[in-house]
Amino acid sequence: MDIVNFLRQVEAFEQLDPAGARHLAEEIREQSFAAGTTILERGQDGDCMYVLVIGEVDVSIIDETGERLLSVRLGPRQIFGEMALLTGEPRTANVVANSDCHCLVLEKHSVEQLIREQPPIARFLTTILGHRLLAANGIKQVGKYRLVGELGRGSMGIVYEAIHPTLDRPVAIKMLSHELIYRPQFVERFRNEAKIIARLRQPGIVEVFDTEEAYATFFIVMEKLPGHSLEEEIAAHGRLDETSVRSILCQLAAALDVAHRHDIVHRDVKPSNIVRGIDGQVKLMDFGLALDPEAEKAVCGGESLRVGTPVYMAPEQVNGEPLSGQSDIYSLGIIAYEMLVGEPPYAGNILQVMQQHVDGPVPDAGKRRPDLAADLRSFVLKACAKLADERFADCGEILRHFAASEVLDLALPPSPDVRVETLTCVFQPQHRRQVEEALAECRRRLQELEGVLVR
Repeated sequence: MDIVNFLRQVEAFEQLDPAGARHLAEEIREQSFAAGTTILERGQDGDCMYVLVIGEVDVSIIDETGERLLSVRLGPRQIFGEMALLTGEPRTANVVANSDCHCLVLEKHSVEQLIREQPPIARFLTTILGHRLLAANGIKQVGKYRLVGELGRGSMGIVYEAIHPTLDRPVAIKMLSHELIYRPQFVERFRNEAKIIARLRQPGIVEVFDTEEAYATFFIVMEKLPGHSLEEEIAAHGRLDETSVRSILCQLAAALDVAHRHDIVHRDVKPSNIVRGIDGQVKLMDFGLALDPEAEKAVCGGESLRVGTPVYMAPEQVNGEPLSGQSDIYSLGIIAYEMLVGEPPYAGNILQVMQQHVDGPVPDAGKRRPDLAADLRSFVLKACAKLADERFADCGEILRHFAASEVLDLALPPSPDVRVETLTCVFQPQHRRQVEEALAECRRRLQELEGVLVR
């Protein structure tokens, strides 16, 4: 049979390029089973997985008492045995040939090599595990956390809602894609830097509570956020008002300032990674790429693997060069343009957008919005400079930039250690006078402190 052509018709492998399919075909062996044969048995080691070519099999998930929890019939071009191989845990199902069957067999070492060389396959295996995590009678637990449902998906993993076991409060759990696990030095670096991110305490950074290692990958446990993404807000309203844009940029700059001071570069600052609460507070999430310093050096098919989102990539990120905090600042400038204009500055296919980041004109929001305030126009121009050295030196300079644009008697101190805090009061109309008196007293006392600016 033409194994290469057959593999590319199987959902798990349809994204393989011809060379990858040929390489995989060389590692495959064929095996036939008579009707009634037990192909896999509960408790066995997961040393291989199967692709069904001809025939049907019955897959029965059995619990420890021998009770059948779930029974599924699979046909041609479907796979089985992949979960135990993927997770390294004993098999949990019996697989019996319902008719005469012919299968392709992939050994564990071949699959692991394939994952290293073909990231799309690793992402598919992550998706398979994701289905099992929420399937009826499937996996319902990650470490000590009970899963409730799926919240979203991204290029680097799947996010689930779960319940904290002792606090009985909802949390978000991100399962990292299996392709990350096979990158050199990632595992140890992840363990070390996950601890650093968990210690970051800043109102604009999503709080990380815990990490779990399970099912041959890593899970990051973090706070579950109310509100909506900045991406959703821009899609719904287009241009945002200047006051909102300043507030969002200052909150993000304050958050990134803390991360950069811990030598953590986010690498994927974009509207879908920014959550805005009903009180206007902004939180930056998804430091998954920040935990993978080797990502921009990874090799896939002989070409540099550029991580991040093309629409918001800094020129050095497009070129596969080392990144710094100023790479995040560039992304912040692109986001500012999008908030002010209603769309990103560069359009076209992925390659065209990436090329414009490198040699296209520096975005000027003032050309699309002539009445734009000078501080916002100059911020975009400076943040989006093609050379990192021509951008803001750090996020503290961004905060001083916006503070200096106001007509105020008090200037911010020259130190880059600047923090921005927002106070929101929710009250009933009959309490307005008491609230205004309390806020006036608060403002008066804060203004008496040297180096504090009240807006």
